[in-house]
Amino acid sequence: MKRVWSGFVVMILLGGCGESSTEGQLLEVAPYRTACIGVGPMECLQVRREGEENYSLFYSKIEGFEFESGYQYVLRVKVTPVENAPADASSERYSLLKVVEKSPVNQQE
Repeated sequence: MKRVWSGFVVMILLGGCGESSTEGQLLEVAPYRTACIGVGPMECLQVRREGEENYSLFYSKIEGFEFESGYQYVLRVKVTPVENAPADASSERYSLLKVVEKSPVNQQE
């Protein structure tokens, strides 16, 4: 876990600041989904953006990303606005640009 977080901090320091949507945005993805309520009950990713201390529920899909439980991820994603998005849908579309880091997490923690 420390290794993932250290890598995340290094990525921020080496060029994560002030990135435009064409270069992508870094997201740290927690190793397990959690129950949440969208249109109905579902399982959500938990993500933390650059500069955030806590994870938040992530209701959207990241196109091109296949989540595997038990792994901590740092992803570079492209975020594009969705025009005229329905009220119950995200106003942003997320697309995977790169898996920066994928680390197994000890399940006994």
